[in-house]
Amino acid sequence: MRRKDYLTISVTLLFLSLIAGYYFLYNIYEIKVEVTPDHLYADKNSKVKLEVIPINALGSKAIFRSIQADFEIIEGRELIEVDLEDNFNCVIEIKSKGNEGKVGIKIYSQYSLFPQYVEILILPLRV
Repeated sequence: MRRKDYLTISVTLLFLSLIAGYYFLYNIYEIKVEVTPDHLYADKNSKVKLEVIPINALGSKAIFRSIQADFEIIEGRELIEVDLEDNFNCVIEIKSKGNEGKVGIKIYSQYSLFPQYVEILILPLRV
């Protein structure tokens, strides 16, 4: 093969690699909601952090991308208070008011077809 053939093949492979990288690593296919920890306790110091993460085609966090999400408390608003709500960074921290029950939060994002619903249980303090 000549030098021109090697150059043509190299440029073509580079171009195809960039396209594949865009679609598999950079493009957002869905969102995932991480809840840390997964429940609250019925005391005034118990906190839960919800974080929305963009997911790429490989199932990992999409690189160099951020999303916006809106949080709506559907159920149990009287059981919690919101410490931090950052729609731009997709984080919400909620704190228990000291009562048992269930809290339902609906999460809206432009990358999900339907809103995601997260339930957080507020467990009683029993020794």
